[in-house]
Amino acid sequence: MKSSSIRTYAGITFGVCGFIGLIVWGEYSSWQSQVTRIEASLTQTARALVQHADDTIEMAKLPLAGTITEIHDEEMHPDMPSKLRKAMKQQIETTPWLDRLSYVDARGDVVATSGDIDTGDLNLADRDYFKFHQSSVTLEPVLGGPIKSRFSREWIFTVSQRVNRQDGSFAGLVIVSIATGQFTHFFENFDVGKDGSFLMVQGEGIILARSPFREDLLGTDISSHDLFANRLKQARSGAYHYISPVDGARRIGGFYQSPRTGIVVLAAASESEALANWTKVARIRWTSGVVVVTITGILFWRWRRQVMLRAASEALLVTREAEFRLLAEGSSDLIQRFNGNGIREYISPSAREIYGLDAEALMGTSILDGLHEDDRETVVQVMERLRTGAARERMVVRRTRADGKQIWLDTTLNRLPGGVNGADVRIVAVSRDVTHQKKIQDELDTLANTDELTQLANRRSLNSHGEEMMLAARKLNGRLSALMLDADHFKLFNDTYGHAAGDECLRAIARVIAGSIRRGKDLAARYGGEEFAVLLPDTDAAGAFRAAENIRRRIAGLRLRHERNLPWGHVTISVGVATFDPAGSELTRIADLFEQADQALYQAKNAGRNRSAAAERVVTADGAASAGKSA
Repeated sequence: MKSSSIRTYAGITFGVCGFIGLIVWGEYSSWQSQVTRIEASLTQTARALVQHADDTIEMAKLPLAGTITEIHDEEMHPDMPSKLRKAMKQQIETTPWLDRLSYVDARGDVVATSGDIDTGDLNLADRDYFKFHQSSVTLEPVLGGPIKSRFSREWIFTVSQRVNRQDGSFAGLVIVSIATGQFTHFFENFDVGKDGSFLMVQGEGIILARSPFREDLLGTDISSHDLFANRLKQARSGAYHYISPVDGARRIGGFYQSPRTGIVVLAAASESEALANWTKVARIRWTSGVVVVTITGILFWRWRRQVMLRAASEALLVTREAEFRLLAEGSSDLIQRFNGNGIREYISPSAREIYGLDAEALMGTSILDGLHEDDRETVVQVMERLRTGAARERMVVRRTRADGKQIWLDTTLNRLPGGVNGADVRIVAVSRDVTHQKKIQDELDTLANTDELTQLANRRSLNSHGEEMMLAARKLNGRLSALMLDADHFKLFNDTYGHAAGDECLRAIARVIAGSIRRGKDLAARYGGEEFAVLLPDTDAAGAFRAAENIRRRIAGLRLRHERNLPWGHVTISVGVATFDPAGSELTRIADLFEQADQALYQAKNAGRNRSAAAERVVTADGAASAGKSA
């Protein structure tokens, strides 16, 4: 009776503890999921901020180009400063996110600016951007570091471009200033908590902007910090946890680096605040309905607002068309504009270099013309997403040049404001020839997934493809078999004949294994050392066992001398076989299948070697079957 009471008490205790454990585990998992979501959200926020910065800098290039054109047109006019000032004001009025547009002559004197101030004797020859353009011949726009404006006394950073005289000599520069404060205000639109922060940094590690604002940090070099020293060397975007060197707070940070400008943004939230938010959400889950309704209302309001903004933006399209063409004609990338049906309405002159055809010959043709057959569906889906509201898409596809050569193009497609669907939509595509890079990447992928000695797949490739095969077998209710093969007494072989002979022996075994699997979907790999693995999709236990015996007998048939592998005197192998059957197997991972096959391999080893083993079955070297324990 006492023993029964103890068992009952233990059972109840176990059940209660198990229930509590499930709750704790569930809440912990929920918390981990919350942290993961926060990391993803912060990374996305950083990406959005980088996109905003990229767009701002990109749009800053338009007034620079327009002003340079105006300078060349009015160079000899006596009233050039006033004409420039008027043109600059018009440029800034159409791009309100830019702070000021100015022209500085070769001496550093401010000739004209878009602001209503008296430039007087204002000279900018001491500025780093002036010294750079004075000594550099580049005509490309250049992003400068943070400085305090002599016009507004606010912190700004600049995008500047050199102006040349007709003889190519230095005639000064045109500068667009961008207030760092606008990025702080833009960041405030993202909910990262009251203790959240963001950092915008040049690719070289110079801080451009920070929120909360810290004037002493602007222009600071943080290239030695963990973000630049480690994180960005591993990936262009991601998230990590760190202790802030500014205020000592523990934060979760999401970062993203622009592939265009190199600008890096780090958006961060307080770890303690993230946990507090999770606790609060856990206690008031019933408010989710109200939140959904509120979000729906906000989204509806934003949608209405976007409709109104779209209508206003259509009025700017005519002006931007001329600016777009000016940029496109001077770009080495291929710039195209399509309607919603994928018909070319504009193509830049670089079509001759990339496609091998003049731009005029391609006007009115379809985006699908010359496309590789395997990539047509990808392009069709991308165009459909753009027609139905997607703002930006990216694709890497193959095309055939006029000379028959196949090239790879990396293309970014942007939907222009305005248009509803179909032919009313306008899409701008910027393409770059990445054929050489793609070839190098393919070669590296092959090297990364092939064992150098045997030329079979390596362990990394085996695990990756194995998970895919396991997932397909579960999804399609099919079978998947695995063979684990090991050379018998291989250490004695190396000790007797040397490692060079051992390597040649492994290559011979690998050739037999590769020649014994005929189907394209089968996979043979070197598992490690003298161990090999074979994956056989859509193969039951009997078929896998026949394949194992076929390989074992063929390797024995090589009669490779191995005096210390008794009693045979030649190289032999042992094989373990395991099969995943969705109808009666509890396996969930490819690693579990390999483990089961490995146990069967050791069963074959323990039974005397030179044989195959699976659950309930061992086949000896002479082909006789005997009972064995399940692997």
